[in-house]
Amino acid sequence: MKPKDIKFIEKQLGIKLPEFYVSTMLNYPFSEDSWGAEFLLCNNPKRIINLNGVFTKEDKSFSIGSDGGEYYYFIKLIEEEKVYIFDLEGSDEHMSTEANSWTEYLMQIEKTHDKLSQEKLKELERKANRKWWQFWV
Repeated sequence: MKPKDIKFIEKQLGIKLPEFYVSTMLNYPFSEDSWGAEFLLCNNPKRIINLNGVFTKEDKSFSIGSDGGEYYYFIKLIEEEKVYIFDLEGSDEHMSTEANSWTEYLMQIEKTHDKLSQEKLKELERKANRKWWQFWV
């Protein structure tokens, strides 16, 4: 993300983003085609603005991404580095803490990437080692 993208988001939502978030987005730690970039820590300004439709300016909250389903992840605009869950379906997880620090959240994303990579390797291995008659592997 570029500084102009940050300014665009701030202007559209009428908010000031915390420095820890801005710093991460300007030095984005994940690849552009990763699960994190698409969902967990969205790197698309227009999509970020759409995700923030669940909050008003008065909520002092900012959605940073989602799980691809009913969970949105958000931070509070009070320089607190916790990451929270906003559950669109209102489960017991609604408004609970996802990560106690920004660093912890980034590490969770990294673990998710590692897990997805391992699953992909296992899938390729299964396909390479399947029997000639196994079509479903």
